Amino acid sequence: MLKDQIVAPFRMAAKTLIWIEKMIIAVLNSILKIFGLKPMPIPSRQIPQLSIRPDDILSEVGKHDAEVGLPTSDKFLKPTTEAGHTLYRYACAQSPNERSTIDLSALSDDQQFWLYQLSDADLSRLSKAGLDACTRAMDGKKCGVGGLPKFERQETAEKPKVESPLAERIHAYRELPAFA
Repeated sequence: MLKDQIVAPFRMAAKTLIWIEKMIIAVLNSILKIFGLKPMPIPSRQIPQLSIRPDDILSEVGKHDAEVGLPTSDKFLKPTTEAGHTLYRYACAQSPNERSTIDLSALSDDQQFWLYQLSDADLSRLSKAGLDACTRAMDGKKCGVGGLPKFERQETAEKPKVESPLAERIHAYRELPAFA
């Protein structure tokens, strides 16, 4: 199917060019006959059959991309989480009754508490912003939707064991409010 969609316009253009060539030669032959000269032979042209399939071309392109080191299309996809999907489904629900049927088990207690703080207008803006914005909001990051209540994760009681001064500085930097 894809082959026919790609090849059909080119095949039609080639047939048109062959027809135009034959018409020009016929007109020239008519003029040559009037003057008593020998007419030109009309060439018989054939459109060559395809020996390469579109699948061969696509596999060759994919092979070339892998050799060069270009990322595959999967790497262009934005990461999502189950919590982001849950928030998106919850935000897209049209009524409180519909929202009550959505399973919130993928959300932590903090995320559920934050979710219940959102107004209908907040949920409407989140649904319009899309899945990526919902995933970022569930991660406590800026999501492009202004006016949402700030989502803060509760810190766990256990801190990771720091083994070097550099690692200690990195962990301290990551805990700064501007980094999160």
